[in-house]
Parts: sequence; C-alpha cells; structure tokens
Amino acid sequence: MAKAATSLRPHIVQVMAANPGRILATEEIYERVAALGVASFDPRAKRDRNLVNRELSDLAGRTTQAHSKPSPKLITRVGRGRYIYREPDRPMDVALLEEYLEPTEVYEKRPPRRRRAGPDRRQVPDEMRMCLYAVQRGICPGCGIHLPHYLRFDVDHILALSDDGEDQVRNWQLLCSYCNRVKGTQGQGGFRMKMTELREHNVMTGVLVDERSAALTGRCH
Repeated sequence: MAKAATSLRPHIVQVMAANPGRILATEEIYERVAALGVASFDPRAKRDRNLVNRELSDLAGRTTQAHSKPSPKLITRVGRGRYIYREPDRPMDVALLEEYLEPTEVYEKRPPRRRRAGPDRRQVPDEMRMCLYAVQRGICPGCGIHLPHYLRFDVDHILALSDDGEDQVRNWQLLCSYCNRVKGTQGQGGFRMKMTELREHNVMTGVLVDERSAALTGRCH
C-alpha cells in the first residue's frame, strides 16, 4: 500500500502534543508513530523515516515545500534531530491542531482523493503560480495569512468548476491549503463554498488572521 506523506502529519502532531515540555529525538518519534498503528509504516525504513523528517521540518517552520496544509509552528527544533512541542498561539495553528487531533484523522489512513480526468485538473505552471503569488502579495484571501513561498499555496478556482466556473487564469487564485479544503466542502446545494461564504466561515471560527490584508486580494464571487 502506498504511503502518502500528508497522512503522517496528524500522527506526528499527536505524538508531540502528548509529550508537552519533553524533548523527543527523531528515533523516538519514529517508534511512537509506529505505535499508533499507522498502516504500512515501518520505523526502520529509510523512506518512511524521511517522510517523518520532512513533516517535522515543516511543522517547525523550516521548509518551503508544498504540503496538504499550511505550515503551523507546533513544534520547535532544539538541536539536530531533536524537537519539542509548543502550544499554538495563532488562530490558524489552533484550528489546525484541533483538526489534526480528530480521531478519524489520527487513526485512519484516508484514501487518496480521486482527481477528475481531463484538462480541468492539469498542473498549473510554476510561472503562473509565481504571478498569482505576486498579485496576492503572498496573502491568502480566505484567512489573511501570509506564507513565504508560492508552493505553500494551492491553486483554487474562484468560482468552482462544479458551479459552472471556468478553468481559466481569470478564475484562478492561490489559497492556503486549509482554506482550499474548507472552500471545497459541499453545502446543501452540493456545490463548493463561494469566497464570501469562506470568509464568513473563517470569521466565525476565528481563523481569519487579518481581514484588511485578506481584503486586498479577496475576490468575491
């Protein structure tokens, strides 16, 4: 069974959150993740260890690689291969922590999402991502968070394809992965949230970081 890197992050967060104030070495983290019963995870396999190391670096805010969620600073690197849990102090981090610690997220490996065939889901060139990043000033229009690299964002259709939106650059924007996932939640009408609904959701849940900054790039459709 294939192992997705993003499926390991909730397990790592659970291990760290269960040991507040205690420095954990990577070797111990490997073993504790395996003890959670993660399917197909082998703490002695180099590939699996590398997946954990990559997630640890991102959780400590030390990498610019793209992941399924924006990088919260939930742990601190105190030395080579040594990490300690830190309590979240930003609304975004608190919201993500609660999601990571959901039982279904922690103990079940979810199957990969099925992608629609055809050009609608084609890979967006890096040059276009960089242009969108420059236009938005590195700000997510859903929550107002600033991310330091364009690869931390997901390319989103402002008006969803399922709601007759176009797969054209004028209908693209960059959202942090948290907002992109929330916006993709289907409501009673069976369609993805619109931007106004996403913003209202983030205001109610306390995730909206800076409404004034988000308004600079938030296009309401």
